[in-house]
Amino acid sequence: MAAVTGAGQAAIAQDFAEWLERVRATFEAVQYTCAHRLADPTLAEQVGVQVVAGMVARPGVFRYFGLPYSGRIAKLAEARLAEAAAGELATVCGWAELRERLVQLPEQHRQALVVMCVRGADVASLAAELSCDEESAERRHQAMLLCMSELATPGLAPPDRDGRARP
Repeated sequence: MAAVTGAGQAAIAQDFAEWLERVRATFEAVQYTCAHRLADPTLAEQVGVQVVAGMVARPGVFRYFGLPYSGRIAKLAEARLAEAAAGELATVCGWAELRERLVQLPEQHRQALVVMCVRGADVASLAAELSCDEESAERRHQAMLLCMSELATPGLAPPDRDGRARP
């Protein structure tokens, strides 16, 4: 399967850098807001990390702006804030570790992330971008989703008592 080259590669790199900036800004906004609500910067960082990790684990949300994006943030943040208020907020990795994991996303997954989750394109568009068939593009998409889930895992709250993932 051919890799993206030339102008396409530069556009992927630019869009990925902009995505990382959006993720950073999301983390900082959640952390700032939660610091005021919790009056504890350490807890606020944990809430911010867990919110961002929850979004990264299901990266399709990054194709949206406005209410769909904010709604996902709110759902994740409110659950973590309730846990913090009850003294049950899990301690996960810090922001620096999560960000470094995202920066290290392999190039092959960056392409699929940008095309499918940031630009919101379909598998046919990914196949065209990668100069491959749609079946191969779908495999790349699925591999990227699995990789993103694995990258996010150190920042996610552990499953609840019944073994279910937390929102």
